[in-house]
Formats: sequence, structure tokens, C-alpha cells
Amino acid sequence: MVDEHVNIEVHDCLGCSLYVEDTLVGLLTLDALEVGAFKKIDNITIETFAALAAETLHNKALIETLKNSNQQQKSINQALIQQARNQKGELIGISPQIERLRNNIKMVSHSDYAVLISGETGSGKELVAHSVHEQSSRSDQAMIYVNCAALPESLAESELFGHVKGAFTGANNHRAGKFELADNGTIFLDEIGELPLLIQAKLLRVIQQGEVQRVGSDKNVMVNVRIIAATNRNLEQEVEAGRFRADLFHRLNVFPINVPPLRDRDGDISVLAGYLLDKVRTQFNVPNLHIHPRTLTHLENSPWLGNVRELEHTLMRAGLRAIQ
Repeated sequence: MVDEHVNIEVHDCLGCSLYVEDTLVGLLTLDALEVGAFKKIDNITIETFAALAAETLHNKALIETLKNSNQQQKSINQALIQQARNQKGELIGISPQIERLRNNIKMVSHSDYAVLISGETGSGKELVAHSVHEQSSRSDQAMIYVNCAALPESLAESELFGHVKGAFTGANNHRAGKFELADNGTIFLDEIGELPLLIQAKLLRVIQQGEVQRVGSDKNVMVNVRIIAATNRNLEQEVEAGRFRADLFHRLNVFPINVPPLRDRDGDISVLAGYLLDKVRTQFNVPNLHIHPRTLTHLENSPWLGNVRELEHTLMRAGLRAIQ
């Protein structure tokens, strides 16, 4: 530390701006006690030293940015993991069909195979996807949910694979896509049959090579993602009709899981009705709410085209009317 009362005679000074390309990143100043000290140093040496100093400052700033970005990404992933755990439900049922479903989930969970879940609307495909992820070795990582049916075609590529700043109008910042967010975890592509053919081709590249290219970028990012997809369509028929790529279908259909419709689950309607009614009792704080035997028979004989979701909504409506 220099004493402010001590007078230091400086007889030579040198200063230069530090640039990386056209960006000013700092200023370099040198002082010497000897008159003309810097005349002994040639310009190339000064320029080389300045360039190295500029790159050092620039790299330090980049490292700090990456550290902050990494910390932010960890926070996002932890929030997504917690959200997935909060949404975790339970496969309720005693039928042979639901037991086969549980066995299939257990069998495939400990692998990294792609899983294609098929079934009618409301049958519990998302619940099956969560069960596969929760029983897998990736359960401590995020499971990223993507509703393919809700992706506008113009934004689907950016949502899935990300974009760089300036890639298109409104792209004001770099943005990671769903696949990068799911790195080392699981991505759940719900209603994958709704994806446009152009996006299907780019999704196939990610599955085959594990590489993601953000919109507007010429660089690839490697990702390690387990893929679970779901659909209420018959994808084999969609392939025949030319609406779904055959190569993508075969990549996804490594381990198919079919979720049976509620009407085919022998003995499960009464079990499910009791479970769902208990949720209604808790929600409305009505402990004495029960199902009449004739009502239960009617429920068991209904077709339930909306499956478990329809049954749940029916019991909620009935519960509301009963407490009026």
C-alpha cells in the first residue's frame, strides 16, 4: 500500500484502450520512473500485450456470465423437479389391466428407452409418464412437459430447441429450449401426433444424434434426454396417411405402453369412485358424502368416453349438488 503522503515521481506514462473486436472491454495504463522507458518497447509488443489483456478481461466476464447462467438454470431445474413431484398422482385400480400397466411401467423405468404412451383422452397418460420418470434413475432431475397440441407451428421450433438473440422478430435474448432444460432428465412430449411434419424431422435429428441447434445458431448443443411421448391418435394409421413420419414413429415406439380405457378395467370403477369421492369430501369439507348403490351400478354401466377425467368431473358435479 502506497502512503498518500509520499510523493512518487512518475517520468513516463503509457495508456491504451483494450478492445475485443469492436467492443471496448477496458483500459491499460503503465507508469515508469525512468524517462522514456516505454520508447524501448516496440509497438508490436504493446499491441500483443494489450490484446492478451483484453481477451483475459473478456474471458473473465464470459466465465462470470456462464456461472450466473448455470446457477439460474439449476434454480429453474429444481423448481421444475418440485413442480413435477407436486403433480405426481397415483395409479388407482385392482384390475388385471391396471396391474399389467404397473408392471410395464416398472419394467421400462430403469432403462433409458424411449416410451410411447397411447390411450384415450382422460385415461391417465400423463400420470403414467410421471410414474415412469419417478421410478427411473433420472428422478432427481427435471421432467419437462411439452403440450405439442398447443404449440403454434411458427414457434414450435423455438420452444423445443431454443433460439439466439436476433434470430427472428421479438427474439431479444438467447433462450434455451425445452430439450436443453431437460438435459440429464426427461422430456414428456404430450400429444406428439399433433406436431407438424417439419418439426418432426428436426425432432428426429435430436433423438438420433443427441444434438440441439437453436434457431438462428450454427452451433450444436449436446443433450442427454430421456424421451417419453404420448398420443390419443393411432400413430400407425397416421404414418399410413402421411401425417406422421415413419422413422420418427419407430424411434419413439421402442417401448409402447397402452393405457386401457376405464370401461375395460374390470372392477376399477367402484374403487376409483371411492377414491375420487374421498377427494370431493376433503375439497368441500363434507364428511358424510356417500354413493348410493344404485348410483354405483349406473356408474359401472356407463361407457365413460372421457375415462377417469370424466368420472372425476361427474363426481365433483354430484358433490356440489348434494351440498346445496
